[in-house]
Amino acid sequence: MLPGIARAGEIELEAGLGVGITSLGERRATGGMTLQPSIALGWRFAEWGSLRYRNAISFFNLKDLRWIGVIDVNAAVLGIHHRELTLELGPSLDAFAVPLCADTWCQREHGLAPAVHLGAILFPAPESRLGGRGTVHTAYIPGIAWSGISISIAVEGVYRF
Repeated sequence: MLPGIARAGEIELEAGLGVGITSLGERRATGGMTLQPSIALGWRFAEWGSLRYRNAISFFNLKDLRWIGVIDVNAAVLGIHHRELTLELGPSLDAFAVPLCADTWCQREHGLAPAVHLGAILFPAPESRLGGRGTVHTAYIPGIAWSGISISIAVEGVYRF
């Protein structure tokens, strides 16, 4: 049996830890350096593809406890596999608790945000357990002080179980 075909039907589990940048707002932007643990659970339905649930929690503004921001990413992604590279694309519904600022004031806001997730994972070899992931995550944050597009970019180390 071919090795690629043997992978079909497998359950995939990955955990990662990354750093990045999150940006919210325009004139009085919040966000900044981001710490991002993640986990992904997937089903490899063919040699070329998988369906995954990916959860990542972005923490930012870590210097000031009062203004720590948290975005909980809940993405359903299609993984497209080519050798050691996997591309990820899918919708997400994010829960957020973030500081948002208007022209003259800021406040902490909570809610749900529709989003789109795009990522790429690279493992040095098919049997490798350690790899790297790069992600771009864009969400529409509906707030009172500010509503608009949030962009998070991160790189992370990934361990495949």
